[in-house]
Amino acid sequence: MAKPLRVMMVLTVRHGKNGIAYCVMNYLSRMDPARVSCDLVCLNEPDENARAIVERTGGRVFVLPGRNRHPLAYIRALTKIIRARKIEIVHAHGNSATLAAELLAAKRGGAMVRMPHSHNTTCNMKTVDKLLRGAFYRLSTHNIACSAAAGAWLYPKHPYTVLNNAIDTPRFRFSEELRVQTREQLGFLPEERVFLHIGAFNEQKNQAFLLEAFRETLELLPQSRLLLVGDGARRASCEARAEALGISKRVLFLGLREDIPALLSAADVFVLPSLHEGLPLTLVEAQCAGLPSAVSDRVTRESALTNLVSFAPIERAEAFASVMAKTEKTDRALASQEAIARAVEAGYDVAQNADALMRLYETAVQARG
Repeated sequence: MAKPLRVMMVLTVRHGKNGIAYCVMNYLSRMDPARVSCDLVCLNEPDENARAIVERTGGRVFVLPGRNRHPLAYIRALTKIIRARKIEIVHAHGNSATLAAELLAAKRGGAMVRMPHSHNTTCNMKTVDKLLRGAFYRLSTHNIACSAAAGAWLYPKHPYTVLNNAIDTPRFRFSEELRVQTREQLGFLPEERVFLHIGAFNEQKNQAFLLEAFRETLELLPQSRLLLVGDGARRASCEARAEALGISKRVLFLGLREDIPALLSAADVFVLPSLHEGLPLTLVEAQCAGLPSAVSDRVTRESALTNLVSFAPIERAEAFASVMAKTEKTDRALASQEAIARAVEAGYDVAQNADALMRLYETAVQARG
């Protein structure tokens, strides 16, 4: 019987409640230990559940801080681990050509397959990204992207494979019981229109703009509430902004939550005013919950698996608010059933995609001899 492939996944963002880490852990949780043994490299200490998922595959977790502050030391340390662990495939997750650091370590460490994975349609370090593009393309052996738009951003004029970000689709099925229970717990009246946003408080997710748009929405739908799920550097400033706008009594900052399926069932509209996105898993989850969504027109159109998604401009708060207010109610149970079927058909179910990823690993190793 063939030995499992030695794979190392590398996170170039902090492990926690963010889209890239969520995607990586989704895949790791479905890896077949008979086919793949997968290590995980993180910039910070992951939780015990993440360690258990990695160790189930026969892999280990390595914490390597200092990627951006001390890149040379980081590359040396990563090279040493790859060589010692006899890694065959390095699968590095990020959104720019700074992934050249992981690819260089992979090559120096002896990994025959060097696989960058693009998760967005832009990056914050554009100058460094531009300088590293040449080395990045030379070091990569197999390019992966979460969407065609994310691939076009990082691999222009280079071939790449789209591997959709994937979720456990049945987990997000709409539940009337959870809807009633969760709304009661949060103190919502039956007639209140509840808008839900999920995302880290940062520039990309654009929550400050959402607060402006929600103030305009209240002019059109006074019986509305806004739920903001997540945490981050800009949370405090957003809380202050809600107070300054006079809408703080209509806005709930819920922090990090584990009950996302329940919140999706409780909400009436999902809102995503992002400045850019690769392929947001939260929007796939919202559709699987049968939830109508008002989404920035800068989000990739591939994410609209159903007609539940309405795209809106984010140049003016009034324009986005208009789409939020006009989002139509739907038969949630039926919409959820149809959306889950569509998500599976379109390749967004994690069980299917984990198998596709393992086959991609196997094919890549065979191609490299």
